[in-house]
Amino acid sequence: MGAQMVYKEAFKAVGVKWVGTFEQAARGEIKNFHHEFLKRKNEVKHAVDAENIIGLSYHITEKGFTYYLALEVEDTQSIPDGMELITVSAHTFASLGYKGSAVHEAYTSLYTWVKQNGYTLKHGDLEHLEEYPGSFDPLTDVPELKIHIPIMI
Repeated sequence: MGAQMVYKEAFKAVGVKWVGTFEQAARGEIKNFHHEFLKRKNEVKHAVDAENIIGLSYHITEKGFTYYLALEVEDTQSIPDGMELITVSAHTFASLGYKGSAVHEAYTSLYTWVKQNGYTLKHGDLEHLEEYPGSFDPLTDVPELKIHIPIMI
């Protein structure tokens, strides 16, 4: 599937938080973090779609970033221990579906598409939104995800 523009309404999600460096992520900490979330995703009550894992990258700095894995929820009354409520505002995204081992190349391709099509990145707290199938195991499966980068239109 080629890159395209997608509008997503604001939503609430419940999930877990990881804070670390790009080096830690490159060494596989995000994969382990994702694997551990899969063991707990059924604790999230009132999920809109338990088979759509949402990855949210925030606050990217020179040293690292904050990353959440979560499920969108309809009701925010029940938050499991060790999890947080995340509010995601409405955004227009440049989006790309990807399956393969070179995820960084898919990101590069999507950033190139944004520039070639005359869009501007929307700078704010949310840097990336990723969607993973609920059955995806990052420790054993080839990466499969939808990448979303906020843009201004």
